Amino acid sequence: MKDMENEAKRLLRRLGIDGTYLGFLFTSYGIAKVAEDAELLTHISKGLYVDVAVRFHVSPGSVERNIRTIKQLAGRRGAPELLQEIFRGAKPEDLSNTEFIRALADYLGLKEEENQ
Repeated sequence: MKDMENEAKRLLRRLGIDGTYLGFLFTSYGIAKVAEDAELLTHISKGLYVDVAVRFHVSPGSVERNIRTIKQLAGRRGAPELLQEIFRGAKPEDLSNTEFIRALADYLGLKEEENQ
């Protein structure tokens, strides 16, 4: 889990997002959790948001809002080639939080498979 979380942090930094945003931690932790258990996205409000909220002692609403901020930043700051590779032409800010997290987790999962 920790390795995947670190990989998620590296990916977010490549997208132009740094650790000064609270959502950076929520998103990187969320990506790692989804990589472990994709079912957390089935009912994101009762699954992933609650898991992240408990871990960071915040409300699920705060988790949702901060991930949305990260999604918007990625769309503005991310290198076009990397955005294309991860989101296949979709703009991150146009995706739901579920689609955004799933795309990042899938991208990291594919990279991990390539390295094995």
